[in-house]
Amino acid sequence: MRRRMVAAGAAAVLLLVLIAVIATAGGDSEPKPSPADLGVPTTPNNLGDSANTDKTDTESTDTNTTSTTPATPPAAGGGTVTPTTPSQGTGGGTGQAPPTPPQGGEGGGAVAPTSP
Repeated sequence: MRRRMVAAGAAAVLLLVLIAVIATAGGDSEPKPSPADLGVPTTPNNLGDSANTDKTDTESTDTNTTSTTPATPPAAGGGTVTPTTPSQGTGGGTGQAPPTPPQGGEGGGAVAPTSP
């Protein structure tokens, strides 16, 4: 029984040491650069300041629109106009093959970049 207690205590200590080593590993001694150091613009100081508003004058132009009237069919002779159907070809030509699909592999697409 005493051996089991000693083994359990040693395992607990080993586990705590392992957790402490993992928690402190991989720390960078160099501080990370701020966005301003990288050249990224920061928020201006006058953001939301409504007292300092510059107004610009813009010219506006008036556009004229012309109205169109719908076309009315001619009423020659007082009758109604019946539309004619388009004429069909006489045939006799050779048929055309359907377009062939582009050459290449099946499916595919963009490949996702590898993560750092």
